[in-house]
Amino acid sequence: MSERRRADTLEKAPPALPNFSNFTNLSEIQAPDFLSLTNNVVNTWTQVNSRLFSFAQASLQSNLAAADELRQIQSPKDLVETQLRILRRAYDSYVEEATQIGQIVSQLSSEALQSLNKQA
Repeated sequence: MSERRRADTLEKAPPALPNFSNFTNLSEIQAPDFLSLTNNVVNTWTQVNSRLFSFAQASLQSNLAAADELRQIQSPKDLVETQLRILRRAYDSYVEEATQIGQIVSQLSSEALQSLNKQA
């Protein structure tokens, strides 16, 4: 390796660590509250994961049904109407699922803030 390359790699300083002094001291949070908060986070993300998996399965079934509908089309007018109907169903299901997941995560956030605010 050339002297210049070796010098470049040796002289690079590691990036400075961020200043964490502005954060609340985590040791002030009581262990049962911290464990409860951690348990809530894990349970909530398990719910979100389960909902996403179920939604993926439902989307696959919906896409297969849409393909069957498209195979039975007889005219250009039927094609447009079928595509609009399929698109509307997909849009409604995505909005509904995103709303449900958003509510789950929002509930987790409010519970986490409540438990942290109790300590303050």
